Amino acid sequence: MEGDAAVGVEDLLAAGWKPVRPSAFNQLIGPILHRRDGDAIRFCFRVDPKHDNSVDRPHGGMIMAFCDEALGLAAHMVRPRDRLLTVGFDCQFIGASSVGDVIEIEPHVTRATSSLMFMRGDCTIGDRVVASCSGIWKVFRPRAAAGGG
Repeated sequence: MEGDAAVGVEDLLAAGWKPVRPSAFNQLIGPILHRRDGDAIRFCFRVDPKHDNSVDRPHGGMIMAFCDEALGLAAHMVRPRDRLLTVGFDCQFIGASSVGDVIEIEPHVTRATSSLMFMRGDCTIGDRVVASCSGIWKVFRPRAAAGGG
């Protein structure tokens, strides 16, 4: 799908991709799509003109938001009963992408404890890596209400 501006969201949906859970933020930056391939889950988005940083490239913040969302959703799929919040995130930009590209990521759990999930992934366009990211998600457990008598 690299560099093929003719690939639109409709084409991705027809190829088996599905929208991620709706949220106000995803509606602003998305659509972000996902699909399962055996035990693996992949996420993607098409770089649209709204993502352009004014030089026909997606803004780095969009790449980071996509990675944070994909890794966080993948962590939640591993631990569906837990509420997870990003507590650390790191992203390196390795290669260029352009409006019209479809960027994909396959998140991986690198470590899991009772309270933390460590995730990583590479953003790719075809076989080419354009960004690499890692993050830590903490299990969020709301405190009991004060004075709850």
